Amino acid sequence: MRRVALCLIISSSLLSTSCYTAGVVSPASRGGRQHQDLGASWFWGLGHAVTDADECPQGLAEVRTHFPWYGLIVSGITLGIFTPIKRHYYCVER
Repeated sequence: MRRVALCLIISSSLLSTSCYTAGVVSPASRGGRQHQDLGASWFWGLGHAVTDADECPQGLAEVRTHFPWYGLIVSGITLGIFTPIKRHYYCVER
C-alpha cells in the first residue's frame, strides 16, 4: 500500500508540472505577421538573450515568451546551465 501511495505522489507531481510562459501586451495596435526569436537562459536564469526586434522600428505591440516542449529536457541534461526560450512577438502597426 505504501508503494502505491508513493507511486501516486511521484506521478502526480510529475504530471502537474508546467512550462514557463509570460506575455506582455501594449495598448498599441499590432500589425503584420507574427515574428519569432529563439534565445536561451544561461546559468539558472542569471544570463539571458534579449529580443532585438530590428524589424519593428515603431516598437513591440505584443510579446509572448515560453519554454518550448524540449526545454525541460535540455535544461535537465545540462543541469540548468542552458535552457532554450522561444519568443513570439508582433510589431506596432505603422
